[in-house]
Amino acid sequence: MLTNGSNQHFFILPSLLMSKKIVLLLIILTMLIWAANFYFVKIALAYFSPMGVAAWRFLFAVIVLIISMMIQRKTMKLRFYFSKKEWWYLFLTAFLGTFLTMYFFNKGLLTASPINGSLIIATSPVFTAIFARFLVKKKLSILQWFSIFLSILGVTILLVKGDLNELFALQVSGGDGYIVLMSIVLSLAQIVVVKNLGHVDSILLTTVTCTMAFLLFIACSLPEILTTPLPSDGYFWGSIVFMGILGTGLGYIVFYLSIVELGATKTILFMNLIPFFVVLIAILFGEPILISQLIGGMIIILGLWIFNRENKKGVLSNA
Repeated sequence: MLTNGSNQHFFILPSLLMSKKIVLLLIILTMLIWAANFYFVKIALAYFSPMGVAAWRFLFAVIVLIISMMIQRKTMKLRFYFSKKEWWYLFLTAFLGTFLTMYFFNKGLLTASPINGSLIIATSPVFTAIFARFLVKKKLSILQWFSIFLSILGVTILLVKGDLNELFALQVSGGDGYIVLMSIVLSLAQIVVVKNLGHVDSILLTTVTCTMAFLLFIACSLPEILTTPLPSDGYFWGSIVFMGILGTGLGYIVFYLSIVELGATKTILFMNLIPFFVVLIAILFGEPILISQLIGGMIIILGLWIFNRENKKGVLSNA
């Protein structure tokens, strides 16, 4: 068990972080950053394999997390006190929620189209709700199931631009299969956290699991790293630093904090905002925003609002 208290939160933010409204704002901002990752990972994959990109990305993430832990604990020495069972659950979270999730994400984006990939990622709330129902024995109300349906419907309308023929014409490629696997393992990891690691503060959980995943990435990509010259292109290093510090280090802290404070199903439902933000970011590349895309975004927000309102009744407060 932890000896430094299990209710600590991210040290940089004030005690207002305990407010669920603040957590909601942070998770929405994290979804915006993760939407930007779709663009940055494409840049990085031009230089290294999916495993190599993940290794470089998590190098920066682990550095930020370890420094954050030192500042939080006001000491240069870091000691972790977990039981054997807790170490196992931490490794399982790292393996499923970080190592496999990031590998499948990078691997899938090599060939998956933005439409297919984002639609598949939007199924994560469904996987999480199903796993929570059978593994944690948590029930969803009819309105919550309806809100999940609304969110996925909104993502669908947003991505296919209101053209159902485009939706029906979608074909599953190898990359799409990897994105499906990503959604499954990510959802399983959230259930592990809620069921077994809810007492661990978010920054500690993130630091330990990301460090474990980083070691796995290094072990798997070491031959490539040793034989591939370091890129000198600023675009590569800019993408790695952005994804490592914001998209991984700080992003994972907020994500796991949201799981503990808001619940796994509710947190992962916010991932439906990622395609909406991807469209907004696309403005920078001169792509027009269609009415159908705005409608899809509003439906997503409506689904989140219904779920949040229903969740206040305690239907699924811890999953």
